[in-house]
Amino acid sequence: MIALNPCPKCGGKAKLIRGLPNMGNSKTRYALVQCRVCFYKTPTLRPEQDESSESLKNRAISLWNSETR
Repeated sequence: MIALNPCPKCGGKAKLIRGLPNMGNSKTRYALVQCRVCFYKTPTLRPEQDESSESLKNRAISLWNSETR
């Protein structure tokens, strides 16, 4: 797994959030990264075509790590 950088806004610790949304019968997975201190977060990412859960997770982490400090 790719390591999460500190929050680009406050320097706080980040966490990966992933799962299934609670919208009706939707089975679409999602992933995002959010700061535990200021709650800044990436956009919610959904899988592209047949993307694996691991790839979706790594894409969310890469997006977080690429945020400007």
